[in-house]
Amino acid sequence: MECANVFPVELVVIDDLPSVPQPPAAQRRNNLDRDCTGKAANTMKRSFILLMLVLGSTEANRCTDVDGVLKQIDAGNGMVFGVNASGSVYARAGNSWILFPGNLKHVTVGPAGVWGIGQNMDVYQLVAGTWFPVTSERLVQVDAGGERFVAGVDRFGSTLCLSQEELGQVGRNRSLNFRSVGSRMRYLSCGPLGCWGVTLAKDVYYRLNVRPSACLGTSWARVFGKFQMIEVATDGHVFGVSITKQLYMRKGITADKPTGWGWTKVQIGNLRFRHVSWDLGHLWLLRDNGLVVRCSHTDNS
Repeated sequence: MECANVFPVELVVIDDLPSVPQPPAAQRRNNLDRDCTGKAANTMKRSFILLMLVLGSTEANRCTDVDGVLKQIDAGNGMVFGVNASGSVYARAGNSWILFPGNLKHVTVGPAGVWGIGQNMDVYQLVAGTWFPVTSERLVQVDAGGERFVAGVDRFGSTLCLSQEELGQVGRNRSLNFRSVGSRMRYLSCGPLGCWGVTLAKDVYYRLNVRPSACLGTSWARVFGKFQMIEVATDGHVFGVSITKQLYMRKGITADKPTGWGWTKVQIGNLRFRHVSWDLGHLWLLRDNGLVVRCSHTDNS
């Protein structure tokens, strides 16, 4: 049963994240953002447009508490999975959580299927309701949101991936080897336009030229901001939880400019968060205490 708490939603268009020193190049970029933003009336107008495009109109959008306490959550391809502090795995079915078999510390769902990380950092794929080990690699985080490829991070922060071709061998070879992407990250998330990573220092980077057949990409491009995690949705939306546990959405993302051009702060009441995921018009969030919040857009047309 859904909880009764309903939270107001406010979008604030900002040029950069507060309380983070800016290098000269980032400052010049922010000046360009200000030129595009214009006066306060234009800022309010763009806030409304962003709200309409991402979360729907204010009349149709609402954020409410959802039953359950989770450690991590992921949504994609019309499914929602989560794990709690004891490792129990849950999937969302209607307005309820269904207990799944297995004991995991991390779960992900997307175009590449449903994958999980066991308590011993083993990597599994969910096949016909059973978790099958697929590699000898030990990971702490995995992401299935890429276009039919899987990426992840090991305990040393190394970034790794399995390409579309390699995934095709999963059914025949249960000991696939992830390929090294390079660089040190604490979190990695991929979508239709590529992969975003958060370093151990909580800086944000975008991986250039990532494709299903070439998941390694070519190089990293710095994106301004300090974040705990970045989550890329199946439809390409990018959300992040900042070092101050506030929710942000990346604006201006296109195929020609996959890193976008700025961050929008999404203020939901006075809540602070530790995890975010987005799919099919639903924003799934974990509060700092593990309580689940869902922001939904109902199309009344």
